[in-house]
Amino acid sequence: MSAELFATKGIASTTVRDIGNAAGVFPGSLYHHFTSKDELVAEILGGYVEEIRRRSEQAVLRGGSPKDTIRELIKETLTVIDEYPHPTAMLQNERGYLREHGLFEPIKKSSRAARSYWMKAIRAGIADGSFREDIPEEIFYRSVRESLWSSMHWPNRRRYSTSTFADLLDKLFLAGFSAP
Repeated sequence: MSAELFATKGIASTTVRDIGNAAGVFPGSLYHHFTSKDELVAEILGGYVEEIRRRSEQAVLRGGSPKDTIRELIKETLTVIDEYPHPTAMLQNERGYLREHGLFEPIKKSSRAARSYWMKAIRAGIADGSFREDIPEEIFYRSVRESLWSSMHWPNRRRYSTSTFADLLDKLFLAGFSAP
């Protein structure tokens, strides 16, 4: 409920009173569980980014080849975006607030771990010749990841199931847009 408020109103514009009213409790009683609104934000995002890390790890375990691993990472990322729209929106839309309030620090470890799964698969694919070596790995990684995360804003995104959309992005990024 609070994640939805943060996602729709913005973190700075959401008050403890708003959260209490939405939860049907007195705003002051929230302070028995969290010392501040930012602690609540950190709790939401910490769990969310840890879920991303956990699912990325599972994708790697299922993956096999570097290409298969990237396919699995794409599917898992889109699934997380679909299942957790409010924390996704918080992370994507509130970067300024999160940076200003030191709220990236608590999620760095899980975020870096998730990134490492991508980078290992990309490097393995370059090493075994299944990925191009003339495009820097960081450019490929950031292009794919930013496309996945920004897809939450695409107006026609909901025309496709998560699986179909993952397959389309897989084809785009792993096979390219050029005709065979």
